[in-house]
Amino acid sequence: MGRKSIRKNKSVYMITRESKGLTREQASEAIDGISPSRLEKLESYRTTVQPEDVVMMARAYKEPGLCNYYCTHECAIGRKNTPQLEEKELPQIAIEMVNGIGRVYEAREQLLHIAEDGTVTEDEYEGFTDLIQMIDRLVVSAQTLKLWLEKAQATGEVEEDLTSR
Repeated sequence: MGRKSIRKNKSVYMITRESKGLTREQASEAIDGISPSRLEKLESYRTTVQPEDVVMMARAYKEPGLCNYYCTHECAIGRKNTPQLEEKELPQIAIEMVNGIGRVYEAREQLLHIAEDGTVTEDEYEGFTDLIQMIDRLVVSAQTLKLWLEKAQATGEVEEDLTSR
């Protein structure tokens, strides 16, 4: 049986594996195509972590949030375009979504008024950017809900794979 790392600055990948009580050898068995030595290099950043590596680790560890972490912290495109998600409970996500949908619904007239002439004038710009921020928050809520579902499926809390529909 492997030893538990005493390293101080552990990568999120090592922390996640250890939180599941897995040695590198055990994790390697669960991750098809990653040897214990390669896993050690990935966890210590002595080799570049590839998106495929993260997908396999996320699946093996039943932690789909690792993919969001990779995109928001290690991918140049993702850092600019992917919102960082935090895991939340379903009731909190649902409340945020319903509130967000309500705000967007209330703002539909403003959006139609701004878009009517096909341009955003100087006096409309602030309201337009506020609308975009409101929609961005709703998108984050939707992505958080999707992350919740993926984790629930991975851990067996939801039986059917609903994301493939």
